[in-house]
Amino acid sequence: MADGRTKAWVVASLLLVGTAAGGEHVPGDLQEVRQRLRAEAGVRDVPQRDADLPLVPLTVLPGDTHARLALDLTGSRKAEGVLREVAPRLTPGQRLHVPRALLTPRLADPRLEPLTLGEPHPTLWSLAKDATVVDARGVPAAVRNLQRLNAIGDPGKLPPRATILVPRSLLLAATPEPLPTLRIRTDFRVTDLRGLARQPRAGEFPVGLRHALEREGQWAQQLTARTADLVVIHTTEHRGAPFANVARYVQRRRLAHYLIGPNGVVYEVVPEASRAYGSGQSLWEGRYVVDHEAINVEIYADTDPTGPRTGIAAVQYDGLRALLAHLRSRRPDIHDGRVVTHRMVAVNYESRMRSRKGDPFEFDWARAGLPDNSLLIDQDVLLGRAKTCTDERYADRVTAGQTAASRLLGSL
Repeated sequence: MADGRTKAWVVASLLLVGTAAGGEHVPGDLQEVRQRLRAEAGVRDVPQRDADLPLVPLTVLPGDTHARLALDLTGSRKAEGVLREVAPRLTPGQRLHVPRALLTPRLADPRLEPLTLGEPHPTLWSLAKDATVVDARGVPAAVRNLQRLNAIGDPGKLPPRATILVPRSLLLAATPEPLPTLRIRTDFRVTDLRGLARQPRAGEFPVGLRHALEREGQWAQQLTARTADLVVIHTTEHRGAPFANVARYVQRRRLAHYLIGPNGVVYEVVPEASRAYGSGQSLWEGRYVVDHEAINVEIYADTDPTGPRTGIAAVQYDGLRALLAHLRSRRPDIHDGRVVTHRMVAVNYESRMRSRKGDPFEFDWARAGLPDNSLLIDQDVLLGRAKTCTDERYADRVTAGQTAASRLLGSL
């Protein structure tokens, strides 16, 4: 496990599992984290050595409440309790240092671009309205977040042609592309749902892992009921096998909720209310066996460079974008930051090593309509629950977020 210095720097993984926000059991070592965060909440200038540091300085605005900050910054009320711990009282102009991993992916982008207000964006409002920051939280939240990033208390008092810093992810596409039509077929739907409850069972955890989690105080949270709020993207890596054969295999093994065929058609395999066995040995944000909270999406594609690589076709990215929009419209807890790839969550339970799986070996996040979440720091590596693979034979399975976590862990 990570030592005390590391725990003082990284809180998102402990906090997002509900230990602070939901009034549930709070691990003892979280008290040290809270003390450090309280101290930093009043400091105005914290030098950031590089973009990998997990704290983002933000300014409290007039009228800010913990609930408003939680919704604006994270897209969820779940972080309200965390922010109360960071700053029990909010004062306009106060500088908060919020863990980067808590922020929505577009807001968390460490690549800040200087932008001078003027034509075609004379105001923050017009910038937010035209940029891709417009989402379920609306333009006002986007304006407030730009104010917080730039310490702008009153945007009406900005001088003409003022220069502000804007996360690059917010400027990638001024006009969102129209979503393709979603076609869901049921040719390979599973009818036998026995054993597919989303309630974790003690028996599915190896004895050694269970004992380790008990010693580390993480066992109780593993058995809590979960809801489907995480999307895990897979590629079939079928080595050229015909689609019908692969689809029947996925159906027989109950490996996915959805399968995207070679022509972009989406096939429902396992109903969302049930779990699918797609992710296997896995870990994300402190919870093992992520299949209990995941919607597993398989894409019929070979992306492994050592095999008959075909890649993911444009029509398949279209189908994925339409499917993600369909999921988000019905499940508000699934936002851009809750979409990951199999390689990001896979782990070996015995060694705690990442890189057990590498799919998809190639994935264009932008074509999927997503920020590149593989760049975000792997919280489980940072907290010592997982290790980044150092075997050069598996270098193509290591994500940038895992490498960044290891580098940060070694510097603290």
